[in-house]
Amino acid sequence: MVTTKLSYSHTIGIASFEGRGFMNPIDVKFKKDLLFVLSRSNASNKNNRISAVSIDSDHKFEFANWGEDKGKSILPTSIAFDNNDLIYLSDEHLNRISVFNIDGDFISSWGTYGTDQGEINRPSGIIFDKDNNILIVDHLNSRVQKFDDQGKFISCFGSFGDREGEFNYPWGIDLDQSENIYVADWRNNRIQIFDKNGNFLESISKYNDNYLNKPSSVHVDRNESIFISNWGEDSVIVYDKNKNFVEKLIGDATLSKWCQEFLDVNPEQSSWRENAKLFEEEKRFWKPAGIETNDEMIFISDSCRHRVQIYKNN
Repeated sequence: MVTTKLSYSHTIGIASFEGRGFMNPIDVKFKKDLLFVLSRSNASNKNNRISAVSIDSDHKFEFANWGEDKGKSILPTSIAFDNNDLIYLSDEHLNRISVFNIDGDFISSWGTYGTDQGEINRPSGIIFDKDNNILIVDHLNSRVQKFDDQGKFISCFGSFGDREGEFNYPWGIDLDQSENIYVADWRNNRIQIFDKNGNFLESISKYNDNYLNKPSSVHVDRNESIFISNWGEDSVIVYDKNKNFVEKLIGDATLSKWCQEFLDVNPEQSSWRENAKLFEEEKRFWKPAGIETNDEMIFISDSCRHRVQIYKNN
């Protein structure tokens, strides 16, 4: 459980249209000693992809690049591993869930646009429960839907609004060890918490005397510490398992291995960086999004700076 301040470890990333590097990473997952980083990019750049990299910055492979064909993506929003180590990808433009094996090979896809139960309108955050059912934040339908791993509808909860159990532009989602459901209710500036059946339990909207500002993602680690990407304030808010405020992270990035290698062979770029003297600003988060943890580290996708900042769990 996080009870003391986290210590910064290192950064992975560089702005890149392909290969080594990321382009607006918005989600990250850790599996089998690799980080799977989802670059959202944008429709004009067409540089979205899932990159598999080591914690030591070795680029392994990438997949789910731009396109409408099966195995491709246009506006990806989230990734999640199921209980069989298959990776699922949500795409809000295609209204589609795509499935890949851990090597990035395409397996299948499903999803139907609409407003009826079992239909989706711009899916965002996704997560799997212990029964290998997938929970999808149905972004513009203001609800959470549950499907089996083949895409068969099971149940849903939520509607548009600002009361308990209602959503306004919900985005991220996660589960705790009791399978309570945490949803980042973006425009309502809160995290709502539900039991596994979708019954409202409580919400988080403050830390100390401050209010959350457009939270985009929520992550609950194995010890039930809570990490919230406070997107509108460019920060990450950390709580303990009892939802007591622990720390506000604003970013501590150093140059990544890839950035340093780039500057070493491009001295003019290094000179421009020195003259700009934006070293403190360069460290900070700029629209943090998806968060992941393992037993030792916290991985934070720093979207508009095209990198992942990594902290040690003390």
